[in-house]
Amino acid sequence: MAFLSTISGPSKGARHEIPPGEIIIGRHPECKVVVEVGAVSRHHAKIVRSDDAIQLEDLKSRNGTFVNGQLISGLHTLREGDQIRICEVEFSFHTGEQPGFMGPESSTGLLNDSGGSGFGVVLVDDDGSDADLESSSGQVEVQKDSSGVVRLDAGTDAKLRALLDISRSLGGQLVLDEVLPATLESLFRIFPQADRGFIVLETPDGKLVPRWAQNRSKSEEGTVRISRTIIRQVMNEGTPMISLDAASDERFEMSESIADFRIRSMICAPLIDSNGKAFGALQIDTMDQKNRFNAIDIDLLSSVATQAGVAIHNAKMHENALQQQAVEQDLRLANDVQHAFLPMSPPDVEGYEFHSFYRAAHHIGGDYFDYVDLGEGRVGIIVADVVGHGVAAAMYMAKLSAETRFCLASEPDPAKAIDKLNERMCSLPVEQFVTFLLLVLDPKEHTMTIVNAGHMPPIVLSPDGKLSEPGEEESGVPIAVMDGFEYERITVPIKPGDLAVLYTDGINEAMDINDEEFGMERVRAAVLAGGKPEVIGERILAEISDFAGNAPQFDDMCIVILGRNKT
Repeated sequence: MAFLSTISGPSKGARHEIPPGEIIIGRHPECKVVVEVGAVSRHHAKIVRSDDAIQLEDLKSRNGTFVNGQLISGLHTLREGDQIRICEVEFSFHTGEQPGFMGPESSTGLLNDSGGSGFGVVLVDDDGSDADLESSSGQVEVQKDSSGVVRLDAGTDAKLRALLDISRSLGGQLVLDEVLPATLESLFRIFPQADRGFIVLETPDGKLVPRWAQNRSKSEEGTVRISRTIIRQVMNEGTPMISLDAASDERFEMSESIADFRIRSMICAPLIDSNGKAFGALQIDTMDQKNRFNAIDIDLLSSVATQAGVAIHNAKMHENALQQQAVEQDLRLANDVQHAFLPMSPPDVEGYEFHSFYRAAHHIGGDYFDYVDLGEGRVGIIVADVVGHGVAAAMYMAKLSAETRFCLASEPDPAKAIDKLNERMCSLPVEQFVTFLLLVLDPKEHTMTIVNAGHMPPIVLSPDGKLSEPGEEESGVPIAVMDGFEYERITVPIKPGDLAVLYTDGINEAMDINDEEFGMERVRAAVLAGGKPEVIGERILAEISDFAGNAPQFDDMCIVILGRNKT
C-alpha cells in the first residue's frame, strides 16, 4: 500500500499508509496525519487516492504545501520518491513497500579505530528467516567434545568474583566510553575462551550501530562482520541465544558472519534498560573448537548483560543530561542575542504612541518586529513571521532583519523595497519563507503606507469605534515563495485617535487545553474595547492568558501597536 514516511519533524520515522479515499494532514487531533507544529494549519492539506492516481491538495493553509521544493496549487499528482514539505516537517511519498535492502536495517554501521576497538565492525543481514532461529537457555543441549580434550574454563569462584568486580566497577561509571570497554574487559576475565566481544546499541531512529568491540589478541585487525539478524532477534525476544557449535548449527547455515570468520561457538544476550526495553546486545564468540561455550555460560553472560544494561542505560541518560544542559545554556545565550536584535525602545515620533510585545514559544523563535528610520521623519514598522520556530527560524529571522534594513535604505518606494527583499531571500539556498507586513508611517502627512506579503492585515480602530483591516486585498505571497513577484502598496490616512494593531498568528491561534483557538473575533473584540496602545496590548495578552489557562504556548507571539494622539 502507498504510504508517507516522515523524514523530519517531531514524528520522524513514522509511517502513514494511504488508503483509498481522502486523508487530512494538519494540526487538529482528528486529522489522519497529525503534525504537531505551530505553523501548520489545523487542516493543512489532503491526499486523495483514486483508482487512477494519488494526489495532494493544499487546503488554503496559511504557509502553503511544497512538493520537491515547489509550492503547489490545486491537485498535484504524487510520484514515487516525492518530497513533501509542510512548514518544517518533511515526508517522502512511496507507492508501495520498500525493498528490504532500502530499509534502515540494511544500512552498514562501521566502527573505526577511534571507537576504541582495534578493528572495524560491520553489521550484515543474514539470508535466513528469523523463524529459523531459536533462542532460549532452557532449550540448549550440551554437546560433549568427541575428542576428549578438556575445555578451558574459569572456575566457579573466579567467575563469581569477576561478577562482583563487574558490579562494583560498572556501578560507579557514568561515562559511556568508559562503561563499554570495562564491560568487555570483564567478559574476557569471565570467559577465557572468548576471542572477541561486541557491544551493539540501537540509535533513537532504530538503527543498530556497533559501539565497542575488542579482540583478545591485540595484533588481530581487519573488518569484522556480525549478524544483524541475530542481534535483532535477541533484542526482540528479550532472551539470550547460544550456539555450542556454530559451524554445524542449522540456524546459522546462511550466516556470512559465522562462516567467513570460522566461529565455532557464540553467545548473544540483550541489553535491557530499567523499563524492560532492549536497547542493544552483547555478543562474544570463539574460534577455538576445543574450547566452546556451554549451557552454563549463557546464564553468566545474561547476568553480565543485566548489570551492563543498567550501567550503559544510566551512562546514556547521564550523557544525554549533560548534552541537554549544554543545549539549554546555548539556547539561553541565543535568547539574549535574539532579544538584542529587537528594538530596545519605540521611536520618538511627536503626536504618536507605540507599544510592542514579543515572546518566543521556546527559547528562541521566528517572529520578528522592527522600527526602521527611513529619514524625513518617516518610520518603517515591520512585523513578520518566519515559518516554524526554534533555532532555524531564529537564524532565518536574523538574516531577514539585516536584508530588510538594507532594502529599505536603498529603495525609497516601499513596494519596490519589498520586491528587492523577496528577490534576495529567494536567492538563499534554503527552503524557508516568511509572512511579512510593512507599515510606513509618515507623521507629516499623517498617512501609513502598507505592503503586505502574505501576512494578516493590520487591525485599525477609529475614534468612532469602527474596525477596518486595510491592505488585505492587496496582499501578495509570502517572502521567498516566488521570485520576481511584484508587491502592491496602499496608503491610508491616520486621523486623530486612530490606532493600528500589527500581530503574528501566535496571537489569534493561541490555544486552550481543548485545542480551541483564541480566534480573530476575540482579538477584534479586545481591540474594539479601546484605550491607548499599551492598554490594548496588555488587554489582548491578558485575555489570551485567561483563555489558554494551563495550556503551553504553542507558537511565537508578537504585537506592535501604534496610535495617533487625539490632540
